Amino acid sequence: VSASAQEEGGSADLINEPAIEFEGVDLDGNIVRLSDLTDKVVLINFWGVWCISCRQEIPELVALDRQWRDRGLVILGADYGDEPKTLPPFVEEFGMSYPVLLDDGLADRYSVIVFPTSILIDRSGRLRLRVEGFLPERFEMMTASIEYLLADGT
Repeated sequence: VSASAQEEGGSADLINEPAIEFEGVDLDGNIVRLSDLTDKVVLINFWGVWCISCRQEIPELVALDRQWRDRGLVILGADYGDEPKTLPPFVEEFGMSYPVLLDDGLADRYSVIVFPTSILIDRSGRLRLRVEGFLPERFEMMTASIEYLLADGT
């Protein structure tokens, strides 16, 4: 992924298709399955320690997690391309309050080529929004979509 793709590329697309089931391992060794998160609105954020735009977006995601976790939002940080030993200090430095999954090919299964990329899944397991890159207007669209899905119950 080139720097220009990270900084300038990307899009925000509304979607309505089944999400890809996955099983991942978080930093504590816990297994996380999408199928275990039914009745939750799930935001998977694909990121890497090396990604400047990801570093800009993470504080916003931490704020969303704190604001809406109790209303049914689950944020999962899906690392891409980093050595597992580099993650705990980064997670601590950025105050990441949500689970971080180790790189296990999930980005490839979701065809992620721009970082960060966020995938929003509704309570019924349907992929509803894909946001590539980090720009304020795209983040606002994602935030509005999360609010809608949490209020709507789907």
